[in-house]
Amino acid sequence: MTHALRLSAGLALAMLAVACGGPPSAPEAPKPPEAPAAPAAPATPEAPAAMPAEPPKPEGPLLALDGDGIRLVRPNGSTALLPFGRPTAEAVAALSSALGTPTDRATNSECGAGPTEIVHWGGGFTALFVDGRFNGWSADERKGLSTMNGIGVGSTRAELFASYSDASVEQSTLGTEFSAGGLGGLLSGAGPTAKIETLWAGDICAFR
Repeated sequence: MTHALRLSAGLALAMLAVACGGPPSAPEAPKPPEAPAAPAAPATPEAPAAMPAEPPKPEGPLLALDGDGIRLVRPNGSTALLPFGRPTAEAVAALSSALGTPTDRATNSECGAGPTEIVHWGGGFTALFVDGRFNGWSADERKGLSTMNGIGVGSTRAELFASYSDASVEQSTLGTEFSAGGLGGLLSGAGPTAKIETLWAGDICAFR
């Protein structure tokens, strides 16, 4: 009898445990914290655009103004004078080797030296030809064109007189006119800071 009661009591406890949901389960272990996301890699900057290649340097000679004509300065540093009196075709070819193709050619029959062929290059350089010969030149705008000692359009009267011991200035119907070392030209005024506006040599077609 006692044994039956023990079984009944045990069975009752088991049923009671099932009805109440059974013994409490052990708490779940906490999840480890998630690792922070790695920062995004910075965007790779685009490579700068390639710089355009420098234009090739001209292979022809440079020009230097001269009271006896035009001096050609070759890339190796040697110079050669293109004197007044050279045939037109030869002189135009030599000048074009440095200045490029002429921009204009015309003939003026009213120049003092007689009918004169006037050949223009861009930038204000002009060559004059009389009777098929190189007879003169003038320059009034072309930058970088100067004599071998650095006198050109934009030089001051003080620089002109420092470079040429025979320089002189006078007022003429053309303006403040100077002569120096076989060159002629016009200044912007009479003071030491006045600048050369026009340079020439040989015969020019000017009406005084």
